[in-house]
Amino acid sequence: MSNQLFVEVSVQVPHQFVDAVSYFISENITLGLVFEEVGENTTIMFYLPVDNKENYSEKLNYYFQNLIELHQDFNHIPPFKEREVEDVEWEEAYKESVKAILIAGDISVRPPWDEKPSEAVYDIVIEPKMAFGTGSHETTRSCLEILKNMLKPDMTFLDMGCGSGILSILADQLKVKSIKAIDYDEISAENTRENFKINNVTTPFQVLHGSIEQCESDAPYDLVCANMIKNAILSMLDKLSQLTKPGGILILSGLLEEDLDEIEEILFRCNMSNYEIIEDNEWRSFIVRKQSE
Repeated sequence: MSNQLFVEVSVQVPHQFVDAVSYFISENITLGLVFEEVGENTTIMFYLPVDNKENYSEKLNYYFQNLIELHQDFNHIPPFKEREVEDVEWEEAYKESVKAILIAGDISVRPPWDEKPSEAVYDIVIEPKMAFGTGSHETTRSCLEILKNMLKPDMTFLDMGCGSGILSILADQLKVKSIKAIDYDEISAENTRENFKINNVTTPFQVLHGSIEQCESDAPYDLVCANMIKNAILSMLDKLSQLTKPGGILILSGLLEEDLDEIEEILFRCNMSNYEIIEDNEWRSFIVRKQSE
């Protein structure tokens, strides 16, 4: 049987914009990226089925135009290069680009083909495939460290925008009482289920495809984490607050430095002014402590 053909799209951007551009591609075009350092730039490669590659250039051009308006250092729309590849070819390149990493000193995040670092206390195995969330992105790193410090045994945990399930897997290793993981992308939800099996998750859990409507009848949680883009967070912030117990913790991540004023204004209006902001490069995560009744 012949291998499926893909189009490899490559675009070169300055190093400081790699995370932002990668995040946009993962959220809006496709998941599973390969990176290659080229001098002062990084080449980002992503893969689309040959028969389903329409509209990616329009989306990226629009995003790059916004970057030009926001950042003086980003002053032109970079060209896209395309070539056809077989799935085996790009998957091997992807495997070479994904290696074990150590976060917060003792959290290992690794693909199945790499070894656990000796320093790791928590060992998370992620089958990257086509899902965003291998631990390399700043917001994922920040959330992992926050959860390690704040999740306690017998807490209930809601993982909104679960991606690969990486945060929920750490929650399981931290002995939480229950886990509910939700993602609007069906491939991500399926990847989370697969990663739960790989990591032998034993905590009672649900993994669902959808959004906040999947929590309609839920009791409030001890800790809610929403690692998503700003617009998604803003659209459900009231409900996320309701889903967080009085005295509980709400983590908002996936935000950029330029999002802070808008987020802080809304948190103030929602009477959620007890928070701290965690920084990692240009990315920001909020730890909101909900007022006890």
